[in-house]
Amino acid sequence: MDQDQTEIQPFRRGIALVRNFDTGKMLRWLTVRDFKKRQCRFISAERLEGESFREAVKREVAWLLNVDRKTDFLTSKMAQINLEFVDALVDDDGTRHYHVAFYNVEVYRNKVLEKIAKREDLAWLTSEEICDGRTQDGWNVDPVQWALVKRSDVIQHWESADSQHENP
Repeated sequence: MDQDQTEIQPFRRGIALVRNFDTGKMLRWLTVRDFKKRQCRFISAERLEGESFREAVKREVAWLLNVDRKTDFLTSKMAQINLEFVDALVDDDGTRHYHVAFYNVEVYRNKVLEKIAKREDLAWLTSEEICDGRTQDGWNVDPVQWALVKRSDVIQHWESADSQHENP
């Protein structure tokens, strides 16, 4: 893709790290499946005017999961990590101005977990799968989000109890 060097495309998103410790007592991260691309991605959202990254994350999680943002999940008050840089993370995507904030989200109501379990478009991944960029059943993690996770170290291989890697 040719890109005018004077115009760097922005990539500004709040990214939801929806965690679940109730999947066999092993940490999992919620992703959304893109069946056409055979990829998984975290729930993410661009900020609306006057909205914080945290509010964008809460809005998108509530909308995508069709749950109540006040009673069905908790979003951390502070970002797990905030990144802002200009780089080319993915070869065919060109140089972009990245500004992302990762927020931990805890789904704590059983009715929400049951609702998620029934949906084929949602998948719980291990930390190892996310860090490897590929699931055990052959799905890729969205390349931009995978590169952001690698750059930020926001998720480590060893965080899932069933990971094959040793805790450093």
